[in-house]
Amino acid sequence: MAKSETIKIQDGDTVIELTGADKEAFIAQRETDNVQFQLVEAEYKAKQEARENAIKKLAEVAGLTKEELASIL
Repeated sequence: MAKSETIKIQDGDTVIELTGADKEAFIAQRETDNVQFQLVEAEYKAKQEARENAIKKLAEVAGLTKEELASIL
């Protein structure tokens, strides 16, 4: 994929097509950034799920309604 993919970058009015080592470095950095993004996204989703579970447990233990929980949170 990297060999056939055309990558162009722009600096002001100048457009440059990346080739060789620059192209490989760009693609490697893009893949690294994508992996990092996916890790952050997964962590965020896990925290949201944990929060929702904690709110459900609090509602069950304290016997609170959704409206009461909303006013507290």
